[in-house]
Amino acid sequence: MNHFDKAEHSDKSVAALNDSFKQREETLLHTDFSHCPTQLDDFLHPALFEISPMGRYTSRSEIVNWLLAKSPTQRWHLSQFKVVALSADSMLVCYQANSVNAGCVKETGSLRSSIWRFHDQQWRLQFHQATKN
Repeated sequence: MNHFDKAEHSDKSVAALNDSFKQREETLLHTDFSHCPTQLDDFLHPALFEISPMGRYTSRSEIVNWLLAKSPTQRWHLSQFKVVALSADSMLVCYQANSVNAGCVKETGSLRSSIWRFHDQQWRLQFHQATKN
């Protein structure tokens, strides 16, 4: 069974798919998980890892620590959002992320890619990479 609207790849369904995964990415970036760390298990795949902007592998536990320690007021502007179905249970998500400081979007940011996998009845982040630009 496919876990995204496969009926038609109309502009409307593509936009809905993009919005759905953009919301997941924004939730991870904008939510203060420090009050309920177990909520991260709803978003993060057990085998999650990342390639950091510095080019090193980052483990799931390091990612969890960053998500718990990040500033709850930090905001990000996500643009150039694109979702590609890799299989029925895997999505590639690519976008530009720029931090927002005092209401202003910084010019420099990072190109990001994520692989989301449908696991235990929900979409969970399995891989992430950020490349500064």
